[in-house]
Amino acid sequence: MEFLSQHVPLRHLILNNNGLGPAAGILVADALTALALKKDAARKDGKQVPDLETVICGRNRLENGSMAAWAKAFAAHTGVKEVKMVQNGIRSEGITHLLTNGFSHTTKLETLDLQDNTFTATGAQALATVVGNWTEIKDLGVGDCLLSGRGGITFVTALQKSNTPKLEILRLDYNEINSKGLAGLVKALPNLTALRRIEINGNRFDQDDPSLEMLRDEFKKRMEAVGDGSNDDDHWGLNDLDELESEDEDDEDGVVTAGSDDEGVEIEEKAARELASAQAAEEENVPQREDKEVDDLADALAKTEVK
Repeated sequence: MEFLSQHVPLRHLILNNNGLGPAAGILVADALTALALKKDAARKDGKQVPDLETVICGRNRLENGSMAAWAKAFAAHTGVKEVKMVQNGIRSEGITHLLTNGFSHTTKLETLDLQDNTFTATGAQALATVVGNWTEIKDLGVGDCLLSGRGGITFVTALQKSNTPKLEILRLDYNEINSKGLAGLVKALPNLTALRRIEINGNRFDQDDPSLEMLRDEFKKRMEAVGDGSNDDDHWGLNDLDELESEDEDDEDGVVTAGSDDEGVEIEEKAARELASAQAAEEENVPQREDKEVDDLADALAKTEVK
């Protein structure tokens, strides 16, 4: 961690599938916060210092316990452009804290991938609140995040008036988004003038939903207008819709709760910090004491010959 906190030229950090857990995740995040201070000090001394541009930390079990530390790190590195934190077991309280206290400050974000964590409507509300801050965002991934029906509507409604003119790709697979959320995406299209692809498989609407045809028609028009030679199915339009679910009006998981989210994150972070402290104490090098008997035994063994 000393390297991370001191290496001022650092631009890209890639840590994938390392099994960090929340305790080690806190150590990494704290090191990045310290690095931000080092970079700022170097700039004040007149040095040319690059921003930390990339943070990829996926499949590392970061969980809620490290989210306060990560939020602080991202609030310190406001120039970050690419962040991928997929499949980290982060629940709605942690996601809300990360978005509200961390990514709300990262106004230069171009790619954000938080797929396969758990938002629910609470996290979706936080996402809706901060998405307008990302004026440079091009690729936003919140697939397999259980936004819920209500949460999906909240988010796409925010997209209808968000200041995200460069958004090209929106990843929304497996989020329980219903027909109302899908219709909200159609309404958002005039505001998302650069949007060329939506991944929306595994949600809760029918194959023949009229909003799907409206989306396809609009993307076809945009594809023909650009005509840049990259007009393939993976680059434009919708992905395959072979795993749609039937729409369910009962959406209890979408209820927005409030009041204890931040407190829950702070409690889990405290436990993770205590674990990190205990692990660090166990790993400290213990100075060896002089022991005459040990020295005598070592001398005797040195004189022994194996025949």
